[in-house]
Amino acid sequence: MKDIYKIVALFLMGILGLSSCQKEDEIADDQKVRAISWAISEEHKDTLEISIDDYISFMDASQGVLFHEWTIGEESNYLTGDFSKNEEDFTPFIDTSKGLKSEDATVHVYFPTAGVHKVRLYNTYDRKVTHNGAERQLEAQEKADQPGIWVIDTTFNVEVYAHVQPSFYVLKNHTDTVLFVSAEQEVDGADDSEWPTIDLIASEDVLTFVDTTTVGKPTDTEWTLSYLEETSKNRVFEVVPMRTGQGRAGAMKSIRQGSSQALSQTVQKTIPLKLNISAPELRPQYEVYKGETLLFAYNDGDEIPSDPADWTQVSIKVNETLTFVDNTQRGLANDRLWTLNNTVDGTYTDESAMAQYPTIAVGFEAGTFKVIRQGVAGMPDVEEEVKIPLMITVDEALLKTSALVESSLKIITFETSIPVSAIGADAASHFTAHIKNPNGYDSPSSISAVAIDPNNSQIIFLSVGETTYNSDEITIAYDGNGGIVSATGNQLEAFEEESVVMYNLAENEFEDPDMISVEIGNSSLGNANADGWYQDGGADAEKKKWLRSTTYASHGDASMSYISDDRTIETSTLFSIHNIHSGKTWANGMKNAPGDYLLTFDIYIPEGIDFTGGLITGFQDTSLPGNDKSEYTPDISNVEKGKWVTVKQIVSFDLQASRRQLVLKVVDPVPATGALEFYLDNFSCISIEARP
Repeated sequence: MKDIYKIVALFLMGILGLSSCQKEDEIADDQKVRAISWAISEEHKDTLEISIDDYISFMDASQGVLFHEWTIGEESNYLTGDFSKNEEDFTPFIDTSKGLKSEDATVHVYFPTAGVHKVRLYNTYDRKVTHNGAERQLEAQEKADQPGIWVIDTTFNVEVYAHVQPSFYVLKNHTDTVLFVSAEQEVDGADDSEWPTIDLIASEDVLTFVDTTTVGKPTDTEWTLSYLEETSKNRVFEVVPMRTGQGRAGAMKSIRQGSSQALSQTVQKTIPLKLNISAPELRPQYEVYKGETLLFAYNDGDEIPSDPADWTQVSIKVNETLTFVDNTQRGLANDRLWTLNNTVDGTYTDESAMAQYPTIAVGFEAGTFKVIRQGVAGMPDVEEEVKIPLMITVDEALLKTSALVESSLKIITFETSIPVSAIGADAASHFTAHIKNPNGYDSPSSISAVAIDPNNSQIIFLSVGETTYNSDEITIAYDGNGGIVSATGNQLEAFEEESVVMYNLAENEFEDPDMISVEIGNSSLGNANADGWYQDGGADAEKKKWLRSTTYASHGDASMSYISDDRTIETSTLFSIHNIHSGKTWANGMKNAPGDYLLTFDIYIPEGIDFTGGLITGFQDTSLPGNDKSEYTPDISNVEKGKWVTVKQIVSFDLQASRRQLVLKVVDPVPATGALEFYLDNFSCISIEARP
């Protein structure tokens, strides 16, 4: 009690230090001080807070009191003797001579029971007094049965916090309760011989740990699942085991963050649960498609007939393709092997394997599918192989089996599944062609001649009936009635409109593909957070709306975003930087020769954003007269929202470049108001033949 006594003594000195040395009985009655005052050893609040098995000191420092009395509840005690806050047990200091009331000026009230308790101070005076404290205001009330006696009756509420007692339960797969630990239950962490053991399958079973602690009013939770190498601060914590073996679950901490250090408490309780985790079985699943048609699906639990006569019959034509898709979900497989009979490659490892059948054959087994788990941390390596119960027949057919490709001689070619022996006289009329160009040209065309490659009868030559340019976008279709036949009488089957791969060996003129594709990030707003770029605007950060983003990308991991809450505000212009001339290392520009070029880039406009015009593309070269500036307006009026769309523009240069820069800006956007957001990526500029 020594420490408390010192506090009380100092408080009294503060109150009485200025008192007169004149004896009280020498002071006239009307000059005597009458005051209400008290001191409390804890922070004074509307409700005092303390941990269980602790005490609070209350001192009545009122003056001019006729009668004074403290009253406590039956679950509290008064303390007496020589004690301090450092005692581990206050029960030896309980004043057994006192009941619930005390007329001592200072009392030390011990609280061995959690809950809200009350400490009452009752004072009487011969005159009306008031108390205007920071925490409460009091005014004496005259006793009805004793006129001239004034009463101050105040009560202090004390919330006593119990020691935190963790409680929790554990679920398996959201439904089965595998463990329940109550607040009162004590866990011997040294002896796990009687603990329950839960069997689990790694990567498949789910454990849910639920904190139900209420005793001691905790504020926070910490789970430490040492064997599973998982931690969480959520009251409800789900974890999927990702390792095998046996181990103890771990422990939970229940934490009370109190208003003071004395009120804060952390209690850890071991989770009395043992884990027995086994590796998951590999369970192959797959599908087989012909085009977009599903031919067969093998799912977990399916049985494969032992007799191939009961298998699914599949008929395809020579050089047709079947697609085998791995749908395996269980077992943590990370590799696969398709072994496919009579296919071009024989074995495939792709998740979606496209297998071509080049040889005519009757009734053979499709092959096998093997799923593999290898090198997965905490898991044994394992393989599981199943048959593909398809009987495949490959019939002869005359099919187009390659893309349409333009040669350097402007002849369009494609390959066929088997040799072609004859072409009908009017074969050209059964092909249709269409030509579009970024310069706006858009017109039907025709095929003027069809021929067999004299060096390879499985290649067909097509000649377009007009001059073409490698900047053209040509599409061709065939109706199947042109008399193109094999020696065995098979007609070349029709094919729908398909784009021609144009002949152009030119390479992208932008010198650094990573910089122009915004792949190299930095933290400078002036550089739009990307090496090789610069946006003007000086110190006005509000104008700088260009910024490298990894939210969307059509190429690599990043793109250049433009995001503005108000499109009416003038914004900065963005430049690719070619600054090797100034001793720096960024070469995000071009040194291209004069001529015509095709500028392409991808644009992504999110759904809900209306933006059909106002994007300006251009170039400049500060080493040339007048900076050799040029500007273009790409057509974005029909860009589909929510997907990447490629935009193409024909651009021309009259002078040899030394450090030509790409320039991007937004001017007079359409519509003119509202927020604006879009993303640009995959810039390319290649030399082309411009259509006049």
